[in-house]
Amino acid sequence: MTAVLLLAVSAAVTMTMTACAPVTPAAGGAEPPVAPTPTPDPTPTPQETERTWTLDAAAFGDDGGSIWAETSNRSAPFAFDAITAGNVDDVRVSIGGQTLPLQNRAYPPLFADDFSGAEWAAAAEVTPGQVVLVLTSQDQRSAPDRVVRVTVTNGGSGYTSAPTVGFTGGGSTSGAAATAELTFDAVASVSITNAGRGYTAAPSVTFSGGGSGAAATSALAACRGIGSITITDGGSGYSDPTLDLLIQDPPVGASPRVLPHARATMTGGVVTSVTIINRGCGYTSVPAINIGHPGTPGTRATFSLTLQPAGRVGSVTVTNGGSGYTAAPAVTLGAAPSGGVTATGAVVMSGPVNGVRITDRGRGYTSAPTVTFTGDGSGAAATAELGSVGNSQQDNLYWARQTLYGKQLLVRIVDE
Repeated sequence: MTAVLLLAVSAAVTMTMTACAPVTPAAGGAEPPVAPTPTPDPTPTPQETERTWTLDAAAFGDDGGSIWAETSNRSAPFAFDAITAGNVDDVRVSIGGQTLPLQNRAYPPLFADDFSGAEWAAAAEVTPGQVVLVLTSQDQRSAPDRVVRVTVTNGGSGYTSAPTVGFTGGGSTSGAAATAELTFDAVASVSITNAGRGYTAAPSVTFSGGGSGAAATSALAACRGIGSITITDGGSGYSDPTLDLLIQDPPVGASPRVLPHARATMTGGVVTSVTIINRGCGYTSVPAINIGHPGTPGTRATFSLTLQPAGRVGSVTVTNGGSGYTAAPAVTLGAAPSGGVTATGAVVMSGPVNGVRITDRGRGYTSAPTVTFTGDGSGAAATAELGSVGNSQQDNLYWARQTLYGKQLLVRIVDE
């Protein structure tokens, strides 16, 4: 079976003319000696025109074949640019750094196809006006025991990343594999990137860009807890590997009131790090902080502490995901009062599964396997269809796309 790429590159042919100097008669009427005819340089500097392309799916056309063109009795998936090419000796072609033989000369397989086990060979045919890449492989005719198509019957909703596609049943001796593709459509959640400070009431939340209908509400943090703990002096002489810090409790009557918890880690008797396990809740002023006495001789470590800012945004809840968003919209929270800091957030998108791309067709199925989706959304469903592979130009083109995708194609036309 054969798949073909039709390429185009322009070439310019340069001719060099040599002019002789005027002849001056010699003294006494004698004829001047005849100057020798200049010998042309047998190795003139070649003039080259070079073009490169990165082969991608578009270079091989659609599976439907709507943009194929006939050339040399083969279907060419795509024509690049109109060109003028001289003859085969003027053209150099390579793919992925491998030079390709030209015009039906013998050539070995150049590319191994990990998907089907076939070995692809490539050659270039050059005729005036076009360069045609010919990709050939052995006939991949097989029994109708491989997954050739997966059709999504229900895209589901709420997926923030592509779910895992699984195949079960069907009596497979070599399992198929596939990846899901999403269409992001709705806003799933908003993460707070800066909680701000100084708010006296929960700010408004608005979305802009792309689709429509997304809405959310915000809420201020219920209380103030420990914001940070910094080591100002690591001390010395501590024998324990870790010690809990002694942090003053929030005032009695705070609602809610949660006691904080932080732990210091020692290396070589010195405090080297602090981990906040629970920030606590209910503080109105910075509490005192301390740590137990070290051994003797030794010096006690000291720390500085800050509280989380007052009037900060604690959460944003999406009340309507909206629809029609093809990219994450911008989210804006209402401005903080004078002297405060306005909070900011980032949108996490969700959407339905819109397709499944087969990466391994498997083999040995006696019936179509069941398709399953595993992810953070729900409701996606699809059916699998069995068939044979490599028994048509369309199937062969599929393997060519998988094998050559992303490789660099180089065409050089050399005028010598």
